[in-house]
Amino acid sequence: MRLGIFDQWGAQNSQSVWPALYQGIARVGHSAVSHDWDADMAVIWSLVWAGRMRSNQQVWQHYRQRNRPVLVVEVGTLCRGHTWKLGINGLGSGAFWGREQDPLRSQHMAVQLRPWREPGSDIVIVLQRDDSEQWQGLPPTAQWLSETIANLRQYTDRPIRVRPHPRRATPTIPGVTMDRPLRSQGTRDDYDLDTSLSRAWAVINVNSGAGVNAVIRGTPLFAHASSLAAPVAGLDWSQIEQPLRPDRDQWFQDLCHTEWTLAEIASGQALARLL
Repeated sequence: MRLGIFDQWGAQNSQSVWPALYQGIARVGHSAVSHDWDADMAVIWSLVWAGRMRSNQQVWQHYRQRNRPVLVVEVGTLCRGHTWKLGINGLGSGAFWGREQDPLRSQHMAVQLRPWREPGSDIVIVLQRDDSEQWQGLPPTAQWLSETIANLRQYTDRPIRVRPHPRRATPTIPGVTMDRPLRSQGTRDDYDLDTSLSRAWAVINVNSGAGVNAVIRGTPLFAHASSLAAPVAGLDWSQIEQPLRPDRDQWFQDLCHTEWTLAEIASGQALARLL
């Protein structure tokens, strides 16, 4: 199999990942060519169509329209800056993440499940980018937020707090508290989520890593079916007063097989499961 790696169109934090991918692909007996539009499979960074990654949308469409797979790589949610997501044809519940599992993998990850929190009082809406394939079919963020708040008000009078995406401006909304993300000290692009979760009754998030992190940290989630957290989240937002707190062990085990260290990518371990 020949893979076309579009390594010129990645984010700044992609630079250490490309060499590992080239090594790993060779280790499992395949070849890789930079910016090959006619390969058996494309490899792109993220599904955000902005900045350096804007041209990746053309790659995505070119390959998917020809029914050829696209391996999507992105910074990890579990151990940001240390693990990296590798999913075929997406980054959500509809993506392919590999076949076999190591039953002990979750025990060796740097992050562990926290117990479900004691219920707080507030509903926290965690926003995400709308210039992404993951937002496809949804209205612009401001419209979605307005409609979501109006919908929630049919079922609850709980305080609502909105946590904007750190790289997106969100206008102030009357009667709603804005939780502006604060970058974690000593990091380039990691933001404190625990502050927003400290008083949360439940989190609402469409399908980004913030929703996954909320569940890992013990906060009930309402999400879209496309979210990686969908198996342990509420999907009917009219049930906001009855958030789910299911067993998360198998879900977390599955989640730990969506992200890999640079060493695991370079050795071929991650790619052997996918290819």
